This record gives sequence, C-alpha cells and structure tokens, in this order.
Amino acid sequence: MEGGDPNSSTWKRWLFRMSRTDSNVISGLSLHSVDLDDIPDAMSPMMGRSDSSAVLSHQAVGRRKSVGSSCSSVAGESDVMSSASTAGGHSQKHPDDYHLVDGVIAGRAAALASLIRIITSKSSNEKIPNSQLANFYATVFQCLVEKERVMLCTLFYYGRNLFRLGLPGIESLLPHFLFALDIVMIESSKLRLHPSISEVEIRRACLRALSSVICWPTTFGMSKIPQIAEATGLKSNATTYLHLRSRIFKTLMFSVRNETDPTNLHIALSLCAVLVEESCQFDLGLNEEQTKEMIRISTTASSSGQPEKGLCASIVRGVLSAICDKFGRIETIDHSTALAIIDVLNCISHVHHTVLFNNMDVSTGTLVIASLCRFIEQQLNKPPPMHSKDLHSTVVAAYNAVAVWLTASPLLAECVGVLGTVCDVIQLGVTGSKSSPDLQKSRVDAVKPKAASQRVLEAAEALMYTLFCVVGRKPGPLRDEKRLMHKYGSDRINISKFLHVLVNGDTLLSLHEASHIEDIPSDSASIVYVRRSPMQGANTGVAKLRPKPENYQPDIGAPPMTPMSAISTTDGFEGPNTPTRPQQQKSIGEQFVIPPEFYKNSCKLDNAFRNLESTSETEAIAEEMKQQNSQNGRSFFDESRRNNVFERMRPDERIVAPLKPVDKCSSIRMMLYDFGLINDRIYGSEIVVLDSSMSDKFYRDLHESVDCAPARTQLTAHIFYVKEGQRNAVDILENALNVQNSCSDFCMFLSNLGEGIEIGLHDTWTGHWSTAYSTERKLQTESEGVDHYIVDGIQHALWWCDEQGSNSELAFLMPTERSVRMFKQNITSPASSSRRGSNNNRSIISDDKSFDSSSNHNDMMLTARRTAGEKSPSNLSDRDFRPYAGGGSSMGHGSVGRRTGALRIMLVWLERPEDMTNFPVYELIGSCDDGSELLNNGGITPKPEVGGAINTQVAHHIIFIHLVEPGIVQIRTRGTVNRFGEAGPLVDGVVVSLANLPSFIRNTILNTSRRDVAEIENYTFPHTRRKQAIVEFAKKYAGKTSYEEFLVNVIQN
Repeated sequence: MEGGDPNSSTWKRWLFRMSRTDSNVISGLSLHSVDLDDIPDAMSPMMGRSDSSAVLSHQAVGRRKSVGSSCSSVAGESDVMSSASTAGGHSQKHPDDYHLVDGVIAGRAAALASLIRIITSKSSNEKIPNSQLANFYATVFQCLVEKERVMLCTLFYYGRNLFRLGLPGIESLLPHFLFALDIVMIESSKLRLHPSISEVEIRRACLRALSSVICWPTTFGMSKIPQIAEATGLKSNATTYLHLRSRIFKTLMFSVRNETDPTNLHIALSLCAVLVEESCQFDLGLNEEQTKEMIRISTTASSSGQPEKGLCASIVRGVLSAICDKFGRIETIDHSTALAIIDVLNCISHVHHTVLFNNMDVSTGTLVIASLCRFIEQQLNKPPPMHSKDLHSTVVAAYNAVAVWLTASPLLAECVGVLGTVCDVIQLGVTGSKSSPDLQKSRVDAVKPKAASQRVLEAAEALMYTLFCVVGRKPGPLRDEKRLMHKYGSDRINISKFLHVLVNGDTLLSLHEASHIEDIPSDSASIVYVRRSPMQGANTGVAKLRPKPENYQPDIGAPPMTPMSAISTTDGFEGPNTPTRPQQQKSIGEQFVIPPEFYKNSCKLDNAFRNLESTSETEAIAEEMKQQNSQNGRSFFDESRRNNVFERMRPDERIVAPLKPVDKCSSIRMMLYDFGLINDRIYGSEIVVLDSSMSDKFYRDLHESVDCAPARTQLTAHIFYVKEGQRNAVDILENALNVQNSCSDFCMFLSNLGEGIEIGLHDTWTGHWSTAYSTERKLQTESEGVDHYIVDGIQHALWWCDEQGSNSELAFLMPTERSVRMFKQNITSPASSSRRGSNNNRSIISDDKSFDSSSNHNDMMLTARRTAGEKSPSNLSDRDFRPYAGGGSSMGHGSVGRRTGALRIMLVWLERPEDMTNFPVYELIGSCDDGSELLNNGGITPKPEVGGAINTQVAHHIIFIHLVEPGIVQIRTRGTVNRFGEAGPLVDGVVVSLANLPSFIRNTILNTSRRDVAEIENYTFPHTRRKQAIVEFAKKYAGKTSYEEFLVNVIQN
C-alpha cells in the first residue's frame, strides 16, 4: 500500500478483487450463515457462557475464540484510536491470547478496513462508478449478515462516515447496518470484541455512525427502502424508513442507561435530543391518513404490538425516564455529564405541549422538575470539603433548567406538588436550609445555615423572580413613558407628571393619572403605570378603582373587594386582557360573625357617660322649667320651633339636593394607600420617591442605565455563506450582500431562523449594542418590501424570542464590509482574493484604511495561534472531542481554565465541505463582535494588531453546515476548547434534517449561553446586573422630601 496511490483506480480494482473473487457479488452471494445469526447474539441465552457442552457450529466457536483475543493486523492503521487515550473499563491484551487469533478473519478485517478508507476518502465532487459501488455494497452486506464480531467492529470503526458521503443506493444497507450496530453496542458493553480496539472506542464509533442516520427515519418517513433480494426474510430487514425509528430509539436508550464513558454518554444524550425533536416534528406534520399509516407501521415495528410504543409521545416519555434515572445516580456521573443531561432537558422543554403533555398528563413534566430539584438537594447536601466551583456550576445550571421548564410549561406551575418542591429548593438555595423559620429559631445552639455560595443564591433568586414575574406571561415590546405618550398624545400623557417611586428596593414604578383618558374605559378613578423589575423590562399596565367586583350581580351578591385593585393588563398596549376571575358563591363577609367582645367599651370616655336614668337632680331641673313656662304662658319648645328655619321652609324646599359628583380625585394617592405604601414607617426604605424635576436628563439616564440593562440574556450569532472554493475573508463577506444568489436551502434556513426586524424601530436586542434599545418609541407600522434584504445589522437583522417567555433573545447577522466599518470592527485577510485576482493581501479596519502585510505575516499568525494554544480547524478531528477537561477529569487531559467572556458564535454554510479546512476563522472573528467590549471600554476601540494576534485569543464556537443529501445537512463544530465540552444538541458530526435545523441551531446557542455560568470566571446573572442598575439609578435621583411633604404633594397633585 505504501508503494502506490491508495486513491488510484488500479489500486481500488485490485483491492476489490482481493476482497471478493466473484465480480457479480450480489447475484452470487452465499447466505450460509444467515440462519445462525438471525437473532442478535446479545439477546441469546448463550451469550457470555463458556460451557463446552453448548451446541455451537464451527463458525460460532471460531468467533467466540476471537472475542477477547489479540491481533495486530489492524492495529497498525493510522486511523485507529489509541485505547490508552480513553479511560473506563479497557481490556488489556495478554500474550497467551495470540494463539487464539484467526488469521483469515484478521486478514479480511484488514482488507475491509483499507477498502472502507478508500471509499470514505472520496471528495464531495468525486463520483465512484456504479460497478465498484455494487461490489463494495455486497462486501459490506455480507459482513452485516455474517455478523462476525471482528469484521463488524472494523466496519463500524472505519465506516462511521459511510452514510455521510451521499453514496447512491447505500440506503439499502441501512436496516442491516442498524441491526448489527445494536448487537455490537450491547455486546461491547460486556466483552471485548476486537483485539486492537477497546470497547469504549467501539461504542463511540457506533454512536458516531448512529449520528449520521438518526434523522433518516423521520426525514424520509414512509418512503420505501430499496430491498436486497437475498435479505428477504431476515429479521434485520425493514420496508420503510419509519420502521427504523424504534430500532434507533432502543439503541439510544440502552446506551444512556448503561454507558459509563463520559464522552460516549455525552454523544448519546445529544442524539436523544435530536431524535425527540425530529420525531415530534414529523408526527405533528402528518395528516389523518398519514397518521393511520404511521400507527400501522408502529404496530408492526413494536415487539409488543402496541402502536403507541412507536409514536413520538412514547419516545419522549422513554427518553425523559431514562435521562432522569441517570440523573438521579449522581455518584455515577461527572460534572460534564450532568451539564449534558441538563442540555437535553432544556431542549425537550420546547417540545409541543400536545406531545409533552399527551392527554393532559403532566407526569413527564413533574418527573423532570422533581429530578432537577432532587439533584440540587443532593449536590448541596454534600459535605463542605466536596463543594467546588464545578459542583456549584451544575447546581446553578439545574436551577436555570427548572426556570426554563416552568417558563416553557406554565401548566406545571399550577400543580401544588410542583410548587412545593420548587419553593423548597429556592429556600435551600437562598437560606441554605429547607426547614421552616420557626424551627430554625428554636434551634438556638445550632449554627445558622447560609447559602452555599453567592452564585447559588443568585440562581435561586432568579428562579424565584421567574416564578412570580415571568411564568405565564408572554414577552412583549418595550413599553415605557414615551410609548404611552405616542399612543395617547402629549396632551393626555405628560411626561413631567409621572410620579416615580422605588418599591422594595428593586422595582421602579412610574404612575400617571388616567381618569381623563377616554380611551381607557372606566367609570371610576384609574391610573397607568410603567413597571421595571430585575426580571422584566419596562411594561405598562392599568390600575382602576373597582367599587364592585367583576361580574357583579345584585341578586347573587359578591365578596367585598378592596377599594383599589391592580389590573395587570396591557389592554390597549399591544397585549392580551387578563382572564376574568371565577365568581365565588358566598363572600367571606357573609360567613363572618361579629364576636360579642366587639361591643364592649374599649374607650375611657365611653365609661364616663351617665346612664339615662332620672335622679333627684334631674327631676328638680325639670320641675323648675315647667314652672317658668306656666308663668310666661308660652312653652319653651313652642318658641324654639318658631325660630327653627327648617320649620319655616316649604315642603318642596325641605328636599335635600345631592351634591354634584366629584369628577376629579387623586387616583395615585388611592392606589398607594391601598397597597400600603403610604406609611411613615416604610417611607424612605420600602418606598423611595425619585426626583424627576430635571425631566430630560432623568429620562435619558433612565433609558441608558435601566432600560439598556437587559432583563434577558442577549445573544448574537453571525452567519457566513462560503461558495465553492472561497477562502478569502473579503469574498465571503461580499456574499451577504446578495443572499438571493445563494442556494435555495440556505434562504429557507434563514427564513425559519428568526423574524426580520428593522434597525431603529426595534426596541430590544438587535445584535449590536450600538443599535440596540432604540430610544424611538413610536408604534411600528408595516414597511414596504424591498428587492432584497441585507441582514448585517445596519438596516435589518433576524431576531428570535420564544413565544412562551424565554429568558433569552437571539439576533442573527450576516456581516458585510460596511457593517465592519460602521461597528468599528477589524478583520485581516492574508489570503489573496480569488474573485479579484489580486496578489495583495487585503485588510479591513474600522477607519477605512488598508495596508499591506509584511512578508512574515503568515508566520506571525501561526506563532500567535501556537501562543494561544489552539488548534487550527484543519487539524481537529472527532478524536479531540472533550466533554470535561476540568479539575478531577477522568479523561486524562490537562485542566482547562475558565474563560473571561462569552463565546462568539459563527454559523458557516458551506457549498463544499472541503472548504472547511480553509475557512479564514481568525480573519473573520473580528467581524463577530457585538459591541460589548467597546461598551465596557468606554467607547475606546482596541487598536488592531498586524497578523490578528488579538483575534486568535478570542473564544469562539463555529458550527459548519453543509448538505449531505437533499433535505439532510451535516454539522461539524470547531472552536475554543471548553472546560465542560461543547453544548448540545448539535455536536460534531451529527446529521439532522434541514427542516429542523433552525430549531437545533437556536437550542444549541441557548445551551451554550446557559453554560457560561460554568465556563466564565466571575459570571454575573442578567437580573443581578439589572437590579444593580435600578438601585444605582434610584440612589442618584432619590428625593430629599420629608414624609409630610410627600403626603401634601400626593394629596394636592
């Protein structure tokens, strides 16, 4: 092999002749061993026995001899992964095993390995003749049906990329490929099947191979699989792609429940997330006839004959059950595995509720919440010496996962058991104990518990804020005082008439009288308010004086209500109405009985009055008055009656006329009083009045300090389209100017990735801090369409936020040369432009100046990369996959430190997969800045260095995307090595459907962001930053009025 070119046609033909002497292999295939191995040996009662009395054929005995034996025929191959590189249950070769080696099997395995490596080395544009493909398929098919373990291990180890090549007709091997893969996965968990490849490496190769076809059953659905004539009657055979979904599901469940290697378990968990999403989207998109056909297929594919076992709802329950069971055994998983499990749970939370809560059964959701809370409790209850930053990182990630599930499924928050469990872990995170406060006070001698760490406390606090402020509320646009003024007019909403108060130290309330606004229907006093809290941006609401409860009926009666009740609604403010409350049958007042003690005198003056009884003194006074009246001849009472004005009035004048109704009242005073905020004991502490006399400066600082401190996580992903053969940064940036000239699949991917927004009108995140949170608050109108859009963040961008109230916002940008200049970014492009035919190296920097690089430019870049300790994308392979490289790692790698900032996400669409090795990562990484560094540096742009030395040190994560077949794309990932590995579900090498690619991209970016709490040193939560901004703003504008002055101001105004 060393003397010839392995890619030459002559070499291929010779190797084909050596592997099979019959040229027409498919027609002359011998199936002498099919009957022996129709039933997987992993399920056979003879598996693992060494009883000599067992009746086995000569082939079976020979195969058993090869198990656990050692052979060097395949060990010398360059692609063989060293078994010493991975820990966890590796078998050691023994010299006494060499006499058990079957030389024929070893030679066939070596020939098969070479043959597979030749086929898989083809380029994307290379075509293999059909005759050679037929011979290759026949060889692989014979290997699959014979089920010789050494041959199968060789096939899966070297052929894990066979289904990623887009080979025509290879789908005919898929059912048998999956059937044999399941056998190897099960047996390799207990036995060593190959003498030179460890069990862990074999299972990893099987999972890699499984990741290449996991989306095939749902992508191609009920389409027929081309059948091989000799495969008729085999149990491994399948007629449609959908039949294979249950096989993949069972294989993954076995791997999740029994896998011990962290890397393999990480891959299996990511594949579970992919299978769930693909299955749910497929089942939900079927019509009635297709659903009946799917049920029929699921019935035949299920071993129990139950159709629901093959449906997506059953798959979701099975995956969650296996994952939660694994999650509960914390002694068997490390920190990276815990984070990978949490990633999968976060992805499944976005599954449609008709699948997740099938038939309104919330048991799956309660199982997830209970598992997460139990994990938190088990981790925090460990002894103090076992606590570490990594352990607390997993706890914080679990708190975030609970918040994600409650936000995505508000139905769970209505369950009493779920609420009790969540409140217990919140108390445990905040106070360090789950016991009641009364019990803590009784334990005088005991040490007062405290939070495990500040990060744990902030995570529990974030969950508490989410439970009360976010769950059940859909995110809306930023609604503040200016939005109210534009809606109702400056004559009815006066910016200077708002009363601004800080309540409970973290919530800003801006109150304005609304009784005079006709657009707000109310028959009594009402106000509009703007509320800003740590977990919510500026949002508006209406508070009305409600003298009678909703749906009041005099004949039925209703409970007495408080005079002023807040109606948290955005009716009239681009939002839905609050649902009406159910009417109660009998009020509390009607049930209440006034106790007799109420009538007892409690005042001293009441006891000072005399009883109304005549005494000698009163009788003497009455006798004296009678004598005087008799002497004058006139009665004293008659004289008083004549002098009474009321007696002299006419009957019509005696009718009391009602006073004119009061058309003005202090609604703000009534609201503050009803909420108990007008109180001298809390004034200055629980309620602080802000001084907004300098209106312009006040609202400018309010917007810049508070409104621009986001309540949600802001994420930006930059997209690049690489045409065939492109390797220059300038050429790649120019592709974004004409997206319509790219492929249709890429345009469909962009259309489903997010909604288009117009910069300057969109009031939240836009992808860059210089354009985000626009001060313009006018109501948006539908703008006219243009010829084509440029989503580089200058005029338009793609934006996404979960409709169910996700705590994150995503913006997607396609950088261009003009965006690089506008955002004061810099890129360096050392490669020459193939489009322009230029021989000069071109660079783009923020001040629109160009310069030529020196002769040692490339050497400087290579030196910078070596200094940064990173690998170039072309040198990375799937062997560099590290799920956990932190302290105490079992992977044998050195410790990887934490980052100082978030990862820059790059999405690269490749027309040709080979261009991945030439993608100018460090030249384009400068265009992926979201402006946070510029914001933190006070507007000072970092000076670009020649050679991109700064760019090589930027932490980044690249997701390469390229088509494998129509409707199917492969994912390759590159970037900075993380402490806990890459976040799922899009791990390196996985193949997913194009229809579900946008959803997988968003979930991967969200999980990558959620991992920042574990990857970034001194990470700060968004709600903590926003709370601090609110407190600092309140300190700056706190009023100096006394309580009496505050009362006078509220009453008069």
